[in-house]
Amino acid sequence: MARTPTPRTIAAADDADLGARNDSLDEAAEKLWRKAVRFGTWDPASIDLAEDKAQFAELDRPLQVYLTRFCAAFFNAEENVAKLFGPWVMAAPSLKQQAYLSTQLVEEFKHADFFERYFGEVIGELDRSAALANPVHDSLDERARTLTASLDASEDERTMRFVESVVHYQGVIEGVQANTGYHIFLDVFARKGLMPGLTEGFRNIQIDEGRHVGFGMRILRHYAQLDDRYARRIRELYEEFLPLIRQRYGRPYDVDGTPTEPPPEERGVERLMALYERRQKDIFGAS
Repeated sequence: MARTPTPRTIAAADDADLGARNDSLDEAAEKLWRKAVRFGTWDPASIDLAEDKAQFAELDRPLQVYLTRFCAAFFNAEENVAKLFGPWVMAAPSLKQQAYLSTQLVEEFKHADFFERYFGEVIGELDRSAALANPVHDSLDERARTLTASLDASEDERTMRFVESVVHYQGVIEGVQANTGYHIFLDVFARKGLMPGLTEGFRNIQIDEGRHVGFGMRILRHYAQLDDRYARRIRELYEEFLPLIRQRYGRPYDVDGTPTEPPPEERGVERLMALYERRQKDIFGAS
């Protein structure tokens, strides 16, 4: 069943496109806008899923369930943020930053499109209740409402709510939690030659999200250096979210009524903590 993977299909994409350190936020946003226009136009419908369908049918039942829960969590998250991300675009303080963030909104819909197709053609009917728990994403709708309400508030209030929102989504959900998932998928499936269509899709998504995370880190680094109030709030939110994202991995899951340990290659908490520390360094520098 396994095929020999190639370096192109198994290589991890850069998880944060940080750009040139001395660029202003507007300069960074304009460069990322150009990259998104040029490179962010992959089509979910063009990825061949025939081999994935055959391989999925042959997977051991625990791996079938594991992959289904894994993909359902990504599908739920991509669809949810696609519906909610508009306020992040509107709250950005300049036209160039809004322009770049508008490409992220389009890309979130594209990612949801990919997972909808993957369930339809490979896994089968989506059971949202079977997805990995995602408490940090479940509060994103409240964050979107708070950010929207701040659009008519004072500049200081609007800026603080924008910073909080970037921590929540680009900083934690994409920058730590989602990137942990990509690396788990590589070791549990892709490097064994499994699920080549999903491997291609995840790699394309991670390249898109490298731009998202990179710009998020630039925003948070800028405001952390600008004012200690922002720096303290960024740290507070990362610490608040950490126990919520840690609970996602390293736990038994149900396989037809039987508690089952995750694959040994998962190492979810270890990977997650490494990315958590990397994001802190991206924002605050080496301690």
